[in-house]
Amino acid sequence: MFKKVLVPVDLTEPEFIKQALKLALREVRDNDAELHLITVVPGFSNSFVASFFSESEHKKAVTEVARKFKKFAVAELPDEVKPVLKVYEGSPAELIVDYVKRKQIDLVLMSAHHRNPVDEFLLGSVSARVAERSTCSVLLLKN
Repeated sequence: MFKKVLVPVDLTEPEFIKQALKLALREVRDNDAELHLITVVPGFSNSFVASFFSESEHKKAVTEVARKFKKFAVAELPDEVKPVLKVYEGSPAELIVDYVKRKQIDLVLMSAHHRNPVDEFLLGSVSARVAERSTCSVLLLKN
């Protein structure tokens, strides 16, 4: 049914995506689907990031995130699954939605954070934005 499945990964909370990854692997096995994993880090244009890191330090940090992301994939996925791994910088919701369109993703599987109402109002919800704006099916898992 689904041929391209996307699981956004927050490397700061790897346990949080285990359920989404488990369901994605079922889709990959049952439907011979292609698995896409992406992670998003704050971009250097973000004033908060730029105030703490030089550009060279930022590049090193992004390289380190990519290394940890690959290590995560090797540890969490069966050897026969060869995912498409991408690291992006910027706004997670916008980048996920853009990726869905560009790569013609059929299904996004992601966990929804439990935030208090104040945090939700101030920070918004990546999962809610992805669900609202994606052109494909989105399955949000509450942990």
